[in-house]
Amino acid sequence: MKVVKYINGEEFKSIFEEYYNPLCNYAFRITGSEEAAEDIVQNLFIQLWEEDKLSAVAKPERFLLRSTKFKCIDYLRKQNTLNEVLWFGEVDSEFEEHSELEEEDVEPLLNYFAAKLPAKTREVFLLSRKSGLTYSEIAEEANISTKTVEAHMSKALKLMRKLLKEQGYFNLLLFLG
Repeated sequence: MKVVKYINGEEFKSIFEEYYNPLCNYAFRITGSEEAAEDIVQNLFIQLWEEDKLSAVAKPERFLLRSTKFKCIDYLRKQNTLNEVLWFGEVDSEFEEHSELEEEDVEPLLNYFAAKLPAKTREVFLLSRKSGLTYSEIAEEANISTKTVEAHMSKALKLMRKLLKEQGYFNLLLFLG
């Protein structure tokens, strides 16, 4: 029996190329294993292609994030490293707004969305948010002017707000300041 694909190979390839690395980073933050993260994301994309699940998804980014999270939870369960996991049911294409984020979800999600920023902007943003450096310390570390740091931070915050709002992660906006 031949399976009919409703999403063509080029569309799937485009989605894969756009989301693969950010999803691997997200999965790594949850699992703590680079190898497991890559396996989880690769297997997710294989499953999505074989079952043609992306064709019915209105917002692939949200779907991929949730699917990756659940695959990571399954992995951690199997590894016996997660003591208690709340199962929220089957993952499908209709998701509620992300009004209740778990504390452990915040950092991986911020890293996921930060990965979508341009390289230098991402570097400045992460030095500020993760390392807690001041603008002058970032300027020194990155070998750029303080004004350039300010410009990158302004750009990063604007883009992050836009990305978070688009995906319904309104609670994460609080962490941007």
